[in-house]
Parts: sequence; structure tokens; C-alpha cells
Amino acid sequence: MEFNYDQIKEKLKGYDLQTKIQLIALSQCLYDRKNLDHQQDQELDQMEGDYKKRVEPLIEASNQIISGERLVKEEEVEDLKEYLNAQEQPILDNQEPIENYWSKVLLNSKTLKNEVIGDRDEPLLKAIKNIRGFENKEQHKLGLIFQFKANDYFPEEELKVEFLLDDKQGEPLKVESTKINWKEGKNISVKIVKKKNKQKKKVKEVEQKTLFQLFKNLDVKDWEKLEEDKKEEQQQKMDMCYDICRLIYDEILPYSLEYYLDVHVEDDDYEGEDMDDDNEDDDEELTKEEAIKRMKERRGFKK
Repeated sequence: MEFNYDQIKEKLKGYDLQTKIQLIALSQCLYDRKNLDHQQDQELDQMEGDYKKRVEPLIEASNQIISGERLVKEEEVEDLKEYLNAQEQPILDNQEPIENYWSKVLLNSKTLKNEVIGDRDEPLLKAIKNIRGFENKEQHKLGLIFQFKANDYFPEEELKVEFLLDDKQGEPLKVESTKINWKEGKNISVKIVKKKNKQKKKVKEVEQKTLFQLFKNLDVKDWEKLEEDKKEEQQQKMDMCYDICRLIYDEILPYSLEYYLDVHVEDDDYEGEDMDDDNEDDDEELTKEEAIKRMKERRGFKK
């Protein structure tokens, strides 16, 4: 907790006695308020730490069920009969992955569908076996790991994207990603454009709309000597990648079943926004009470 006692003490010297007494009383109120703020920060950190410990087994169980790594347990399907018709009989020994689970989840996100996913993405989305998120607040890192089954597009079985964040504002400073070794003619992230002039042909790669633009390597330190328009272009790319990562980490992974069934009401912070554009509301500062309320609203559901 920061309380600038010496600065306040020095400033008070210039006031008359009556005002000085009132300001001293106010300084005590300020000190108590900042002390409460500090206590609340500690309590919120403790709450978040406890929540992560309790939710981790649920994340692991969800991933295992989706990927078919383990059998469904009887206690997980106590209400099974409510979902079966007269001809269906319970089968609990199936251990196959849920077919096209993650492609359906991602395509049912209105924001990703409208703003990010391209026309040629779907076959590759169907090759996704699993998506895992990770966050390390002490190291100011956030990222995603995509696991793939064998496909016709690239040999990598795993693609990772990791952001290093500013420790004060939480803005992305650097993104490191697995290099995708696209097979010949299968790179859906760029389009080859050929231009002719009088002397020679020019070949240019033009970036295409695709989820796989997420896997970039960018660092704000590399932009320092660039012209302003080039610097802004790189910043937009960084922000776009970070917004995609944040959406998947915060909204899609925790509630993937709702997206799979297409019953999720997408948060207003994401739905319908152009992820390339700046938005005045992006700078909105929430009080801790408002942040907790929003967190509860996002996590709330009725059984």
C-alpha cells in the first residue's frame, strides 16, 4: 500500500489552522481507505487462487472427456435418463473423442466466425484434438496450446502462442508462437498475388483472414525505429492476436459446451465488434465491485 505521508505532511504546512485540522482528518480517512483497498486486493488474489485450484480438476476432466482419454463416470451422468429417448440405452464404455468438438465450438463463436475465421479454415479446425489455456500472473504471461491430429496442412502436432504482458496495464509487449511449416500449397494464412509491369513480374504475399494469423512472433522493441504508420500497423496485429487469445481463454474454453451446443450468449465486450478497430469502451476502468459482478455474470448458469 502506498501512502505519501511525507508529501502530505509537507503540503499541509501552507494551510490555515482550521483547514489544516480538516485536511489531517481527511488524510486519516484516505489512509484507512487505502488500507482497505490493500486488504481487498489481497482477498481478491486469495479468492482467485482458491478458484483456480478448485477449477483445475474440472478443466482436466473436461479435456479428457472431449478427447476420449477416459471413460465417463457414473456420478457425472446421474441425470442421464432425462436426456434419453425410449429407444436409447445408457452406454458408459465409450472412450472415443467427441467428433469435431473444437471446430464446432470455434465456429459457433459469432466473434470468431465474423471477424477471424476464414473460408478455408474449417477442414483444419476439424483436426484440432484439444485446446488448453495457461496464465502466469507473476511472470505476466498468457497463452494457448492447440493440439492437432495428423492433417494435410502442416506436420506440427502442437501449436503454442504465448504473450508477455506489461506488468501495470496488462497490455501485450511480445508474442511468441510456434512456427507453422505449411505443406506446399496448403498455407491458408497468405495468398500469393502476382503483379506484372513492363520489366518483370512481382510476387507478393497478402495475409488472409484465418484463425491461424494468431500464431505470430512480434515484439514492441522491434518497432521503435519504424515510421509511425508502420508502428501502428504492427500494434494492430499484436492487439488482434491478443484479443483472439483473450476471447478464447476467458470466454470459449471455460464455456465450450455452451458454444458447442450454440446456447452461449456471447459477452458484449466481444460480440459484434471489429477486433481490428479501437473502441472507446476498451479503456473503461471497472471498480473491483464491478469486476467481481461481471466475473459472476460470466460464470453464472442455471442447471
